[in-house]
This record gives sequence, C-alpha cells and structure tokens, in this order.
Amino acid sequence: MRKTFRIAFLAVLAAPAVALASGFEVININPRDLALSSSGVAAQEDAAATFQNPAALSKLSGLNLSLAGSMLSIRTKWTGTDAYPGKETTKFAPTPPVALYAAYGTKLAGRGLGFGFGVATPGGGQMKWDDQWEGRGRIITVERRMLGFYLNGGYELMPWLRVGGGAIYYEGIQYLKQGIQPFPDAYAELDTKGGGFAYQLSAEVKPLENLTLGFDYKHKGTMHMKGDAHFQVPPSLVGPTTQDQKVEQDLTFPNRIDTGLAWRVVKPVLVTLQYSWSRFVVYQSDVFEGETTTIEVPRDYRNGNVIRGGVEWTALPSLRLRAGLMRDWSGLRTNTLSPTLPDSNTTGYSVGAGWNVGSNLGLNGAFFYGDRDKQTATGTTAFPGSYKTDIWIVALGFTWRTDLGGR
Repeated sequence: MRKTFRIAFLAVLAAPAVALASGFEVININPRDLALSSSGVAAQEDAAATFQNPAALSKLSGLNLSLAGSMLSIRTKWTGTDAYPGKETTKFAPTPPVALYAAYGTKLAGRGLGFGFGVATPGGGQMKWDDQWEGRGRIITVERRMLGFYLNGGYELMPWLRVGGGAIYYEGIQYLKQGIQPFPDAYAELDTKGGGFAYQLSAEVKPLENLTLGFDYKHKGTMHMKGDAHFQVPPSLVGPTTQDQKVEQDLTFPNRIDTGLAWRVVKPVLVTLQYSWSRFVVYQSDVFEGETTTIEVPRDYRNGNVIRGGVEWTALPSLRLRAGLMRDWSGLRTNTLSPTLPDSNTTGYSVGAGWNVGSNLGLNGAFFYGDRDKQTATGTTAFPGSYKTDIWIVALGFTWRTDLGGR
C-alpha cells in the first residue's frame, strides 16, 4: 500500500511534464494581428512589428507606440469512461495576456532604420477543476504565465528588401495543485519561476507594388525554473517523498517560423496569408529534479503547423474592418493527453476593427474564438476520458505615432 502512495507522490512531482504542450502557445493578441488570426507577418505597420516581424520597424518614422491588453479564457469539458464515470467542466478562470511595444524609426545613409522594445505573452493559460473531481489525482489547478521581452531592430537594405532581428528573453511563472488519492484533503503544490534567452531574425521583401512577402524566425528558449514543492498529507504518509523541498526544471519554448504574404487586391482591400511552424519535437520529455528524487517523463511531441488567413477592408478613411481564419494541427500525442491543459487541433475565427482618432491616434479591438477538436485519451499514461476545449480572447488597444511619414 505504501508503495502505491509513493508512486502517486512521484506522479505529483511530474505534473509539470503534462502541463506544458503546444496548447500553451498563445496566439498574437495585438488587436490588429488577432483580428487577422495572426496572419500579418508580411503586413506590419507599427511598433507591434517588434514581435511579429522586426524588419518592418525600418518603415517607421519617429516615435511609435502599440499598447494592448486582452482577456483569454480556456474551458474544457471532460467526459469519463466506465472505469472513471462522470462529467466535469473547468471553472471560469480568465488570464490577461498583454502586447506592449515602443519603437523609433529614423534614417541611416538614406535608408530606413528602426528599433523596438516590447513585452508579449507567447505562452500560458489557466485552468481550474473542482477540488473533488474524478481526476483530482492528476490535477486541480494550473496557472502558467509566460512573458517574452523583445529587443529588436530593422534596416532597409534596398527599397524592396528589409531585414531585422534581435534578442528575446522568456520568463515563466507556474503554479500547479494536484490532489493525492484517496485522501480528499491531501494535495501537493508546485510553484516555480525562471527564464532564458533566445533570438529572432526576420525579413520583408516587396517584389511588386501591391505584394509583400514576410519571414520571421524565433529560436527556441529554455527557461531554467526553480521553486518549491509543498505537500499536505496525513501523518501516515509523511516521508522523504512527501517532504517540502526545492525543485528545478528546464522548460523549452520551441523554435518558430512564420512566413507569409500581404496582397493589396484593390486599394481598400488587403489580403493576408501565413504558414506557421512550431518545432515542438524538441519537447521529448520533462525532467524534474527535487532534493529527494529525480523524475523523467516522456512527452514525445510532434511539430505544430498552422495555416492562417485574413482580410482588412478600409471601409472609411478612418475605419478598417478585419476578419481572419486559421487551422492549427497540434503536435500532441493522445497517449499523453492530460487534463492539465488538454491539447488538440484547433479551428480559429476572428473579427475586429480599427478606428483612427485624428492623424496620430488609432484604436483597435478584436475577438477570437478557437474551437478545439474533441480528443479521447489512449494508452495507460493519459487520464482516461474525452476532452472538448474551446478558447476565446478579447483584445483592446491603441497605437500612437509622432510622424505618419513611414506608414
């Protein structure tokens, strides 16, 4: 019996292994990009290019700000099996991703030169199950926040060719709470944080007056996480594996490539198309190191692929309407599917608008809905049952510039 409890405790320590997956990658929540389902790698026009395509910073003139906040909600419905009967839906637990950028554009040797700094939320999420749900022995609460800090520049090599790039620093914060069966009041908590550096390279090519091609590459970044594990257990289970202890874990955010085009079909209408690739094959396992035990958990992820498209219509001189569509093929394996944040292929829909208030100030808003395919866990590692997840994001922000000459 005690051996069974020991295995359960080791599973608690391994919780982060099933908590980070491609489903934790957050779509670009800058309102203009979100309204286009993040298909604008070749259509950047303000300080938000710091994140999406730094080469476009070379088109700016003077000081440029793009500041936005959002609200993201992930909801999952779990349907059990004969062995684990029942149904459960996660509690409403929204998170507030941000997209804050400041840039400055000037000239060097007669060519455009721009610099940008920004803070974004490339990954994260939050999920809260009922304290006594059927799968509490796998997870009760997940809170993961990941910030990306971007320091980039762009230069105009030729009128039709711009390049850019710079440094990225990823900072992750996570909290997990997991129940210990069969004790209703016993649980384990994990609280860690840490960061790591990466870099970014980009290009923008304009072969035709009405056609722009864009490319952006972000290298993988490994966050070196440190923190504490806390156990609340009955006296009969107190032992080396259930003592409070320091913990360490390396979490890797994968390489990513975005490549696409922006085609001005007619003067008021811009069409965007983009392919995104995330190298989640680097996420083969999680290694958790505590003071009394070391655990390696296989993940065996495949790469993620996304096709995105959008349309921006200048309905009035001061009003632009936007819509987008995307399909994400996740790299998940159903034999490691977990209620920590269930992953799946996703179809996304988005709408939004931008309104220019005077010559220098613009207001933007967007709404995104992601419909994840229903997935059923397989094998002996995953928690049995089927998972159906949907996601919605609302984003609001503004842009401000001192000079419109670079637009």
